[in-house]
Amino acid sequence: MAPPEQFESSKLRTLDVLLREGFDRASLEKTVAALVGAEPWIIRPVPFDSTGRSFDLLPPGIVKPAEAWELARRLQADPGVEDADPAFEAVYAEPGAATDTAPTRLKARPAEPGAFNEGDCDWSPRFVRADEAWMLPGGASQGEGIVIGHPDSGYLPHPELGQNFTPRLGWDFIDDDPTTANPGGGHGLGTASVMSSPYNSPGADGPKLFVDGIAPKAEVIPLRVAKPTLFIPAPVLFTVGADRLRDAIGFAIQRRVHVISISLGWLPNAGLHRSIQQAVSENIIVIAAAGNYTGPIVVWPGAYDEVVAMAACNASAQPWAHSAWGKAVDATGPGEDVWVAQPADKVGQSSGTSYATATVAGIAALWLAYHGRDNLLARYQGGPPLAQVFRHVLRASCDSWPQSQLAWGAGLVNAKACLEAPLPDATELESFTERALRQESSETVASTFSGLPEADVLKGLATTLGVDEQKAARLDAEYGRELRFWALTDVPFRRALQEGAGRDRQALKARALAPLPPFSPSLRAAIR
Repeated sequence: MAPPEQFESSKLRTLDVLLREGFDRASLEKTVAALVGAEPWIIRPVPFDSTGRSFDLLPPGIVKPAEAWELARRLQADPGVEDADPAFEAVYAEPGAATDTAPTRLKARPAEPGAFNEGDCDWSPRFVRADEAWMLPGGASQGEGIVIGHPDSGYLPHPELGQNFTPRLGWDFIDDDPTTANPGGGHGLGTASVMSSPYNSPGADGPKLFVDGIAPKAEVIPLRVAKPTLFIPAPVLFTVGADRLRDAIGFAIQRRVHVISISLGWLPNAGLHRSIQQAVSENIIVIAAAGNYTGPIVVWPGAYDEVVAMAACNASAQPWAHSAWGKAVDATGPGEDVWVAQPADKVGQSSGTSYATATVAGIAALWLAYHGRDNLLARYQGGPPLAQVFRHVLRASCDSWPQSQLAWGAGLVNAKACLEAPLPDATELESFTERALRQESSETVASTFSGLPEADVLKGLATTLGVDEQKAARLDAEYGRELRFWALTDVPFRRALQEGAGRDRQALKARALAPLPPFSPSLRAAIR
């Protein structure tokens, strides 16, 4: 199956603006009026923001990406504005990334020697040894008392969701109402079932088709932030904008959830990042998908340093062929042919980093329940947030495998080993700042390709733009957000950068002759 490549649209939803201390909405209104004149841009406070300094600027109509980036730069030049970052709606035009529509398989297939049988409905919980984790003495065993916030496509009613699935506490951020059930909720249904579907013991007449959730006694709150498209029912890529995920995270913080499981993503956004940082500061563990069909690009929010990013493997402990990979990945878990709840009360197999993410969200719930979240908060009071502690323990307890840690994280996740691992001293933990420095992560196009050397991507950028490498580095430092956006949304530009990183100079020079993306006026002027 060929990967999707070209966006059908890339439309501005909002400009996310953060004001400096001492400035307020009135000052922003004056700034906007001076920049856009009489155009009726709507200014509204960002929901769930406690600072009073975050605002959305909603455009009066269609605004081209180049215009949005230019306005963002002009806003950032204002002394009262600390940050301004566009949030776009992005939809792929090509079919081919549907990963949650596999038919139900009723018969098991022979397993390879030493591998789990992917035809067994419970292979993925057993792969991560969740069933053994449930049996450990000395602590809650199946996620009791832990609440998971679940931003996804909503859900469809299904017997596999069980009594701990609580939609009455959720919200639909697309239709702006409390009803998260919807006809397009199949992906959210599947990922929710991986986390907390009730455990079913095999009957006397043999195993039946069912899903075993990793943390069957954890509570899951659905938050609808994405919707399927005609060709891509799995919302791995945003079709409604990162601002809705930002708002859902703020909502989840107010609901006092303990874990947030994000089986979707694509474009970055500063407001989204701030909401994740706020969640982590309030001791919420955030897990997100590395991405599907994106190769060496780990998608956002998984690429953020505060988030545990999950790649996917199969029952034979081999990488899933369509999983994203790169140094931003923390670990790898079951994601190919995982058994999940499907529409019409069916159970079937599906593939994607979505399911590795849901698996680790379940492991996080087991870990919190096993040690007692209140006990963990007391132990690390005034020190590292629980997200930092959990990442350390998860990575340290992974099973090793032959794959490179620079591409696939610390190894294969192991729920039993994660719970049994000793709790680290605060001095042992790598801070998120240290992690960011180690990974050389920044808001640049060079760091966008998590699986490729940044120096090589910069060489590709230099050749593509027709500048020397020093100038390419300066452009990336100053215009990194915009260059990153075009790398993610303009296929020829992205290919040119990747071919440069692969040192295919002849192909790169040919590609460089192709038209560049429609950069903002400021970026075009800087390139000349």
